Amino acid sequence: MVEAVIDPGAAGPDQEPEDRTAPLEKEVKGVNERLASLEKTIHALVATPRSPANIDDRFQRTNIVRSPRTLEDGQNVPFEGASSFTAHSKQVSQAFRSTATSTGLPSESLSTSGLGRDRLNDEKKGPVDDLYELPPMSLVLKTLRAAKTNPKRYFPGLSDLNVTSMTDMCQKVYFPTEDCSTAFVTVVICGLWKMFHNFGERDLHQHGLDELEFERARALCKRSLDDAARCTPLLIEHSYRQIQALLLLSAFLLETSRPSLALSFISACARACQDMGYHCLKIDSPDSQAQQKIITFWYVFSIDRGLSLNFGRSPSLQDYDVTASRPTLVEAQGDRDLFFCVVSVELAYLQGDVYEQLYSGRAQSESANVKAQRAHVLADRMIRLRHQLLSFEASDDISAMDMIENYGLVLQSHLALIYRAIPSTRGDSPLHFCDECVTASRAAMEGYNAAWEKYLTREGTAWKTAINWTYLFSPFTPFIVLFGEVVTFRSEADLKLMEVSLETLKSAAQHSSGVTKLHDACEMFFNLAKAYMAQTMKKGESYDGPLHQQPATGAFDQTSLHGLDWDAMLDDWDLGLGGENAREMSSFLTGSFFSWPIMP
Repeated sequence: MVEAVIDPGAAGPDQEPEDRTAPLEKEVKGVNERLASLEKTIHALVATPRSPANIDDRFQRTNIVRSPRTLEDGQNVPFEGASSFTAHSKQVSQAFRSTATSTGLPSESLSTSGLGRDRLNDEKKGPVDDLYELPPMSLVLKTLRAAKTNPKRYFPGLSDLNVTSMTDMCQKVYFPTEDCSTAFVTVVICGLWKMFHNFGERDLHQHGLDELEFERARALCKRSLDDAARCTPLLIEHSYRQIQALLLLSAFLLETSRPSLALSFISACARACQDMGYHCLKIDSPDSQAQQKIITFWYVFSIDRGLSLNFGRSPSLQDYDVTASRPTLVEAQGDRDLFFCVVSVELAYLQGDVYEQLYSGRAQSESANVKAQRAHVLADRMIRLRHQLLSFEASDDISAMDMIENYGLVLQSHLALIYRAIPSTRGDSPLHFCDECVTASRAAMEGYNAAWEKYLTREGTAWKTAINWTYLFSPFTPFIVLFGEVVTFRSEADLKLMEVSLETLKSAAQHSSGVTKLHDACEMFFNLAKAYMAQTMKKGESYDGPLHQQPATGAFDQTSLHGLDWDAMLDDWDLGLGGENAREMSSFLTGSFFSWPIMP
């Protein structure tokens, strides 16, 4: 302990008179106290949030290692956002050494070398076999050769994970001449997992690949990525490879239906981008990787905005911080991947504005008229973006046509969420929605159902990814709007649309645990709407008012409905209600509907 380094009560062989040593002892005592205070502060700052004794044993087999700048990153990065703790601790330790030395204290007792060290970065590299388990090398080589026949199909998008880069990285992993970082191996496994999933049954037969071996390789990659998601440290020294690993892990978690964990990873990735200066990187930068880093940043920006809105949180990246070169539609002419990147960025900016202007805490304090005006402006922007999306010439590119359709569904759902902020002219109940919101919601649900019918005839596995990205990246406000129309206005057409949509979700849920959860939540709303519609029809009376105002005189089993915890259900799954509306709807259901008397 630092407190034991200096003992003010110890005297040397040539002890000075008491009146001369007292001031020195007092000064040394003060230095000791300040040093003790400094040590406590340092421990508080660098203490890890969990004790090694409490770490689950199953996490121990995977090394939690650092991703330092290694040879695979190619070059040192000039901007990192230097730690103020490191800078200040160095300054304090230097000042202390000067002060203590001037008092005549021995230099060997004044070691301050550890004070300025950032202990969050104490990680290491290791042999690949000690990091994660890899699929068989022979299968990887065969698959990479097959992928070269159609690179865009097996490695879609603008990421630098293409056939060429993956071949090079696999060589470094399978034939290592030096230790690899965890981030590097994670990127390779993400690329392999994505490549394996883009091979359908027909592709396997065409290229002579064993289906059972392929399934085992997919499962192995998923296990390794699950380990990476559990064990990857988020507080580390950043590099391009680490940012890439966090981004790919976030995408993996989304595709495997874990959006809340994906949000944690993309938030850490967004902070890392700021630390590395990607948010202000220009295309004409002398950095040879500037273009790829900018594209990576915009992917992070888009996912951060989308997930943050769906979870009702502020995004990690704010508009006023971002000055990076931004791709434009003019630049994207004829470039499919860049075009969809531009659409994603435009949607991301819109998502940030929707949250800030309509659903943030400050926005909730605004008047209904102010929010309605903002909603109309945002809706116009969303409609223009949809027109730009539909203007893309897909020709015979089936993949591009699918992406246009999927993006269109996401935009339509967001349009319903925007219109949700406009008060209804038909009443102030949380189950009343404006006409524009109802129209947009019906169009969205009809679009989802039509798209699913088309997916059912598809071969391969790419459409399963589309399910997760389309359903789980969209606020599911439209289903709630249909529920409101059925309950308050007894709309049989909307009840039928809810039923068809629920069947669609049930079919899709076979391929996605996230859609399963969405289906279960929507099924509760459908059963409730169906029960009240049946109660009204059983009465057989003509009634033109809202359902919840109709007096009930028939027998009706309310026990199952009373047993539902509506607060918990609405909190557990974000259906795009808006923070204030979920609680209102819960109160409305338990207060108004469930107060019907049980008749004998």
